[in-house]
Amino acid sequence: MDRFSFFFAFYGLMLGLGIAELLTGFASMVRAHALKRLEPQTALTALFIFVLVVATWVDTFTMSQSITLNFYDLLAPVLLSTFYYLAAAVVFPRDPRQYSHLRAYFAARRQFIIGMLFAAELCDVWMNAPFFREALAQHPDYFWGWLLPFNVLFKLVFLALLLTRGRRITITLLAVQIVLLLAPYWHSRDGAVQTFTMHLLGY
Repeated sequence: MDRFSFFFAFYGLMLGLGIAELLTGFASMVRAHALKRLEPQTALTALFIFVLVVATWVDTFTMSQSITLNFYDLLAPVLLSTFYYLAAAVVFPRDPRQYSHLRAYFAARRQFIIGMLFAAELCDVWMNAPFFREALAQHPDYFWGWLLPFNVLFKLVFLALLLTRGRRITITLLAVQIVLLLAPYWHSRDGAVQTFTMHLLGY
C-alpha cells in the first residue's frame, strides 16, 4: 500500500462515519414513520453536511502528490473529519420521542452544529492554503477572478449562518450554501480543487 492509499483508508473512514451518522438518523425517522415531522432546518443541515463531506472526499485526491505521514500534516484533515462527524452525529435525535419536537431540538443544538462545520471550514482553508498561494503566484487572473471571490462569498455566508439565529434566515442561508457548494462540483470531473490543480499543470 502506497503512502496516499494508507492515508486515504483512514481519512475516508473518518469521513464515512459522518455520512453513516446522517443516514442512520434519517433511517431511524423512516422506521418510526416520522418523515412528515422532518423539520426543514434539520433536513437542509443534513443535506449540507452530506454535500460537504462528499466534496471533501473528492478533493482529497489532490493530496496524492503532497501527503506526508506526520502529525503536523495530518492534523488539519483529522480535525476536519472529526468536526464533520461531531456535527453529523447530533443533527438527528437518538430518542424517537424527540421527533415531534425537531424545531426545538435543532434550536438547542444549532450553534454547536454550525460551529463544528465552521471549524471544519477553517481546517479546509488550512489544508488548501498551498493551492491558493500557487494560484496567486502562477495564475493571478484565475485567483482574483474566481478562486478568491468564490471562497470569500462562501465563508461570508457561512459566518452569517453561524451568527444569525432566525429560522427563516437559517433555512435561506443553508439553501444558499448548498447551491454555492454544488456549483463548482456539478460538472467538474475531479472536484473543484482537483480541477484547479489540473489547470495549473496545463491539462
